[in-house]
Amino acid sequence: MNKVILVAHGQLAHEMKRSAEMIFGELSDFQSVEFLKEEGLDSIQQKISQAMTDETADYLVLADLFCGTPYNASCAVAMKNTQQTIEVVSGMSLPLVLEAASMLQGNNLSSIVKHITSVAGDTVKSFSEQLIEEEEDF
Repeated sequence: MNKVILVAHGQLAHEMKRSAEMIFGELSDFQSVEFLKEEGLDSIQQKISQAMTDETADYLVLADLFCGTPYNASCAVAMKNTQQTIEVVSGMSLPLVLEAASMLQGNNLSSIVKHITSVAGDTVKSFSEQLIEEEEDF
């Protein structure tokens, strides 16, 4: 069974889950962890560990920024819990959260990670560049 933990600065993770649920419906296998200004690395590690309530589940942790405190704390939790499968991916965005949600059931965690990292570049678009590409197609 796969589960997802969204972790980010401020309220971003909670709001990301709420936004994804507006589009996808209830995401019962998703949890969100906030990182507040007054907290440190140890407290966010503890929150992430507490969110991993199912010891039999594999966990995908989507963090907002590469090498930010939520990401670093997630990596520390993954390294401490070698008995569990925990994958940490940075660059959380609504499109990637929705991609993970659509693949959560029936796929192994490594397939999900491979897919969301491969489509990450496709989720960022520039209107002017898209317009130029479309004009070149005509």
